[in-house]
Amino acid sequence: MQFADWKDWLQQRIKPLVQRSSNTIKTISNRTYNFVREHKKQTAIVAGAAVMLTSVTAYAEYYYESNIIPIYHVVVNGKEIGVVNSPEVIHNWASTKLEAEKAKSGMTLKITDYITFQEERVYKGAYDNEAAIAALSDVANLKVEATKIVVNGEVVGYAPDKQTADAVMAKLKAKYAGIPLDAGKKQAVAAASVPVSKSDELKQVRFKEDVKLESDTVPAAQVLSEDKLEELLSKGTFKQVTHTVVEGDTISGIAQKYGIRQKDIYANNPGVTEDTVLQLDQQLNVTAIRPLVTVQVVEQVEREEEIPYVVQTRNNDKLPKGETKVVQNGQEGKKLVQYEVVKENGQVSERKVLKQEVLEQPVAQIVERGTKVIPSRGTGRFSWPASGYISSGFGQRWGRMHKGIDIAGSGSVKAADNGRVVSAGWNGDYGNCVIIDHGNGMQTLYGHMRSIKVNVGDVVAQGKAIGVMGSTGDSTGVHLHFEVLRNGSPQNPMRYLSR
Repeated sequence: MQFADWKDWLQQRIKPLVQRSSNTIKTISNRTYNFVREHKKQTAIVAGAAVMLTSVTAYAEYYYESNIIPIYHVVVNGKEIGVVNSPEVIHNWASTKLEAEKAKSGMTLKITDYITFQEERVYKGAYDNEAAIAALSDVANLKVEATKIVVNGEVVGYAPDKQTADAVMAKLKAKYAGIPLDAGKKQAVAAASVPVSKSDELKQVRFKEDVKLESDTVPAAQVLSEDKLEELLSKGTFKQVTHTVVEGDTISGIAQKYGIRQKDIYANNPGVTEDTVLQLDQQLNVTAIRPLVTVQVVEQVEREEEIPYVVQTRNNDKLPKGETKVVQNGQEGKKLVQYEVVKENGQVSERKVLKQEVLEQPVAQIVERGTKVIPSRGTGRFSWPASGYISSGFGQRWGRMHKGIDIAGSGSVKAADNGRVVSAGWNGDYGNCVIIDHGNGMQTLYGHMRSIKVNVGDVVAQGKAIGVMGSTGDSTGVHLHFEVLRNGSPQNPMRYLSR
């Protein structure tokens, strides 16, 4: 048998031979020894055969051992996806993949899957690096290291890193605190006191909600830029909803349709107010703005305020009942008040007085109230209703009856006696006219007045001013037309006026 044939024979048989125990080799040796004893003549031949067998066995063992190699089963999240000849195959692929993704997105990613390797040493072990990498590419979960923003225990968004998240928080605080924020520096707004003006002091800027920043790994698509994250936190949404006005639309109806408040529509659409007339096909922004975080700004402010004066009323028995007279004008005082004001997203939610100092005491206003009861029944004796001279008397004039007297002059017109006003206003030819019933069958009439100072139902005392002389109605000049009526019949006033 040629050596080449021996080699083929060994490759076909070597594995079963090597797996036999050493006892089998010893058995063959013993049998060979016995065979030599029994067949002495063939000793040389058998000895040669034994030597050859020992050599073949040793070569078989060497060849088998030299072809045993380690292979690695790749297990992803507990499931085998392929076999490679070295873990470095997977490590190198992962490193190259992550660098490529970072070059595209600018973010540092990592593979979050749990990858392990199970080593196995086998004779001429089979592996396929390319197939394992292809399988891993299909299942690999690439995520980015990010900072999640948690509001009251709920994740509301992801920032690329803590520095970006801090910058967004600082911008929101600065927006409502009125503090300029250097856009080039991602700095947080301190909660300590920061002077705002000479009399106002910013004590604290904080979030009303419990806001936490935590590290996490998420798909890159979920990570928001600084501007987008600020928009989300301040508005609660990215989606803008638009409504096209149709016939019959009203602000209240549109608000109800989209589940928002009317003031949301006014806020979203500058120029639209309660008085706006909606036009067909008009576009309205009906996005519901619901901030995810509330910035609370605590300020300490000082304001100079007025102290209202009190009105003190006292009785005056010499003043007719129903009349009042101011005997001392009131004057407002001044005080300096220090408040602690809490604003939520720019709107005042709480105001508390810390202290106040009176700068100027107010001066009370004193009013006297008349208690003198004026009887509505006249005395029967009339006083002159106005100052002046008689320009026309009682009786026939110009072919008709002149029912009273005319007193030419100027100034006030006064009640001739106690009584109750039964008419006050325009009265045909009399112009502005007042009639007083004196409760004793007597009435007096005052005509052509420029203005009237009493109302129907008023009880007036004798000498009380009821108006001002004028020339209203059928009149040729400023004067008072004065009549006296008894049981409805005109009387000559001169018979009743006291001299």
